[in-house]
Amino acid sequence: MKINLLIVDDEVEIGNTLKRFLELDPNCRIEVYTNPLEALEETKKGSVQIVLTDIMMPEMNGIDLLREIKKVDGLVQVIMMTAFSSVDKVIACLEAGASDYIMKPFEDLAEVKDIIDQSIAKLTRWHKLAVASQRLNVSR
Repeated sequence: MKINLLIVDDEVEIGNTLKRFLELDPNCRIEVYTNPLEALEETKKGSVQIVLTDIMMPEMNGIDLLREIKKVDGLVQVIMMTAFSSVDKVIACLEAGASDYIMKPFEDLAEVKDIIDQSIAKLTRWHKLAVASQRLNVSR
């Protein structure tokens, strides 16, 4: 399953570092956005499966972006990242539909990859269920 992943962070270097690391996976197509409004427009095209977004951004905060993405497509896996965390923020993100939460600075980029791989595994399972369901409906 080919995955389209968006990285949304107003800090260009963070987005580019993550992209360089994650591009090692040939099954991921990765785009970096510094403007969350542009990233939201990309998700509206319907081809994005995973969004990795910062919370603190000037144009739109990550929690609002998360909420808007979930309105567009509730199946998109949105992984939040921030250097400024509190229990309230984590809870707000999870309640809004975030699939996970990562603290910056990253201690190990492999941990970020593991979290993305978990989201990919979930999407793959859901895709298989959808295909099996369609087969059952066709055979009836």
